[in-house]
Amino acid sequence: MTDHGPALSFEQVGMHYPTGTTALDDVTLHVGAGEFVAVVGPSGCGKSTLLRLAAGLLTPTSGTVARSAARLGFVFQDPTLLPWRSVRRNVELAGELRREPAAQRRERAEQALARVGLTGAADQLPRTLSGGMRMRVSLARTLAGQPELMLFDEPFGSLDEITRERLGEELQSLFVADGFAGLLVTHSVAEAVYLAERVVVMADRRIVGEVAVPLPYPREPQVRFWPDFTALTANVTELLRGSSAERTAAVAR
Repeated sequence: MTDHGPALSFEQVGMHYPTGTTALDDVTLHVGAGEFVAVVGPSGCGKSTLLRLAAGLLTPTSGTVARSAARLGFVFQDPTLLPWRSVRRNVELAGELRREPAAQRRERAEQALARVGLTGAADQLPRTLSGGMRMRVSLARTLAGQPELMLFDEPFGSLDEITRERLGEELQSLFVADGFAGLLVTHSVAEAVYLAERVVVMADRRIVGEVAVPLPYPREPQVRFWPDFTALTANVTELLRGSSAERTAAVAR
């Protein structure tokens, strides 16, 4: 799926706060146009800071963050839906903020809802939906903006395992169809390997390694049982365990 040229670049990026806290330290990472990259690591390692910098919500204290993608989408762990607006009107919200014509934003909302299988729920309120359906609304709202770069901050982390896997499969289908660049933060090694072309491992606010995932797209659900998939998840897990062992040794010293 990878195209040429970066959609997102971090060059020796650091994020240091006046309190003395370091959120990121000397991070260099490139996400190519049409490439899906996943980032895994323990809590507090800097993953969410990486996404906020990518979105322009923070400015690095050292290094540079560059984005060539003009249209950006951000999917959070919480769907952040407005409870008083219908599903359709929630999906239209970003278009309203961009002052798109009403007919255009309604058409894009209808198309996006169809893509995530929620056409029949367009007039419902968020409180009537399951957790998985609410996350589909969040995806639809992002897709309606036709993003070139999508950022995902643990979007399926609060869902049960079956729903999480199903939504991961649907997200992969959307990626194959649209070819956007994707940067996913997740605690799930299996989810990272299933979705991404590269898995980047973070620890102690820096990148400690990465694993290429040469599995072909589209990936069927059964790929999770392939020996190659198992080996790749083991490689990522070993990098995580290695960084954890280094931290334990450093504390002991």
